Amino acid sequence: MEITYRLVNVFTDGDDPFSGNAVCIFEDGSDLSTYQMQALSTEMNQESVFIFPTTEAPDAQVRFFSPQKETGFAGSASLATAHVVRDILGGDGDVRLREVTYGDHLIRHDGEQWVYQGRPKDSRALKASPQIMASLVGLPVEAINGEPMTVDEGAGGIVLPVRTVNDVRETRLDARLLHSYAMLLNTEPQVYVWATSDSSEDTILSRMFYGPRGGVLEVAATGSGAANLGAWLAAHGWTGIHRRIIQGRPMGRRSYVDLQVDENGDIFVGGRTREVARGVFNL
Repeated sequence: MEITYRLVNVFTDGDDPFSGNAVCIFEDGSDLSTYQMQALSTEMNQESVFIFPTTEAPDAQVRFFSPQKETGFAGSASLATAHVVRDILGGDGDVRLREVTYGDHLIRHDGEQWVYQGRPKDSRALKASPQIMASLVGLPVEAINGEPMTVDEGAGGIVLPVRTVNDVRETRLDARLLHSYAMLLNTEPQVYVWATSDSSEDTILSRMFYGPRGGVLEVAATGSGAANLGAWLAAHGWTGIHRRIIQGRPMGRRSYVDLQVDENGDIFVGGRTREVARGVFNL
């Protein structure tokens, strides 16, 4: 059995083929078992999405996988999927995806970007000393700048503001501390570190780390991390704002994420997409 796939970068820096977050989109998962879908995502070592074509609304049914597990709806992967679905169906305009866990999602086509609305998130202040936060990210205590928060009862990890963009660049996470503190603070082993740019209050520099299988990895660009930041901003009264997030520089994959928090506190995340490869997987 041959399964065709496309590799699509999301949150790209213009047309740079080595920017953004790569997602693998399998064009037709109709004949695949759950085991095969998970195995393919693990084999590709990428976020992977499997499309199930339909002649009825919505435009496509989908399932989202990471190399470790089926994730349910994933922000950046949804933008990549909308890109592919629109190309398969032809025409232009928005794409509606149906995902088994979270239902239907409208992915809007807005100029050169795809945009999705983040689902509602609850944020709460994290009861941890600045010393703990500083040791977690390998920075001096004075670098911590504002209230660290967790999102969705800790499932979204920690959103941590720091003082300067240089503090973001100097962030270093140790896998042992990440997992130890995640257990101590009752959160997922995930940290989103950010600071406002010195040159423009509309620009944010960020890095995001998470801990699969006891380790620690950095993500070049992340829609879920940006949505968590939007929840932090909304919790602090920052609504009716539009921010451009720069991420991925330390990894050599400069990325741009568009974040809007409207007057009602609703969160919208967008970015450009670029297809960089196509292939056939033989099963």
